[in-house]
Amino acid sequence: MNFLLGIGSVLALRQLGLIMVMPFIVIYGRGLEYSTPALIGLSLGIYGLSQAVFQIPFGNLSDKLGRKPMILIGMFIFILGLFMSYIATNVYVFILSRFLQGSGAIMAVAYAWVGDRIAGEQRNKAMSIIGMLMGMSATIAFIIGPILYRWMDVPEMFLLCAGLTVIAWLFIAIFIEADKKTVQSSKISTGKNLKYYAKLIDQNLIKLFVAGFANNYLLVSVFYIVPILLEQSLGVDGLWKVFAPATIISIFIMRIAARYADAGYFRNVAMLAFAAIALGGLGYYSASSYMVGSGLVLFMIGYMCLVTLLPASVTKLSDKGDRGTVTGVFNTVQFIGSFIGGTLTGFLWGIKPIYSVTLLIVVATLGVIAVSKVVESNSATKSVTAV
Repeated sequence: MNFLLGIGSVLALRQLGLIMVMPFIVIYGRGLEYSTPALIGLSLGIYGLSQAVFQIPFGNLSDKLGRKPMILIGMFIFILGLFMSYIATNVYVFILSRFLQGSGAIMAVAYAWVGDRIAGEQRNKAMSIIGMLMGMSATIAFIIGPILYRWMDVPEMFLLCAGLTVIAWLFIAIFIEADKKTVQSSKISTGKNLKYYAKLIDQNLIKLFVAGFANNYLLVSVFYIVPILLEQSLGVDGLWKVFAPATIISIFIMRIAARYADAGYFRNVAMLAFAAIALGGLGYYSASSYMVGSGLVLFMIGYMCLVTLLPASVTKLSDKGDRGTVTGVFNTVQFIGSFIGGTLTGFLWGIKPIYSVTLLIVVATLGVIAVSKVVESNSATKSVTAV
């Protein structure tokens, strides 16, 4: 349990630092030297881009050097990026700081480490615990972000997140036992290369990669659309009134969904999750804050289920020696979805908001189609466990 709490707290703190300041970055960016709207937008999107670039290298290195060293290195880079955001006075330094925050790409390594330590039949339960911690982190971020914004500025919020991450770094370094290297030699044989590439063209993995891309696209797209739709009725300081309850509800649903997935219904649960997001997207066509809020609840339920079940299924389809690399590919595809989701949603919103909402529903529908094709004929996606 200490292991899961340690890994979960690391990922949760990253999420806390990302979400807590996100509603205020645009306002903060206007006050930086050399700032332009395009550069502020780049500062938002470059986090996802650098995450996408470094997921595979971090995952690959963790297969050779071990999970714990790469987790600690990635966290150090993340802390450095947070501190640089604290001292940034011009937009170019701020963009670099956001790039560094994303380049400490430990998510693939963390998922692979969980896959190493936790038996396949218990993996969805373990992922749900991590997902619950991340959900709690998101809830806390939306509640305390506006409150802290009244007492401290954005740079001080970055510094606070850096301090909390240092505590998590020390916990991992001191209390989590180091794993053995999964690859004893840095020289990889031709046979291993062929085996690795064969994994990447596995049809089930490809479908899960597509689903991961769609899920992260939807996350960033919804986070772009919903605050704008609720700004007039709730204000920036009042967004927590919708996001926090939606997150809490989704955590309870996620736990139930993990049980059904472990009982052999992964495909059905994942299809329902994407369908819920698509259905919720219909509420964004309305000017009613109640419809938008209901749509957000459905999105959070779908997203929290998928963010738990998709990585678990990917780890089940990969062997221990290649798991970091395979999960690195998965997370790279996910963060490409984040980058494209933010960029394309903003571009279409500038033309006509309805286009962004329509594309969101289309992407969610594609997610339903992708997971519906996953074959559950083996233990990779089907297991029975008592949770």
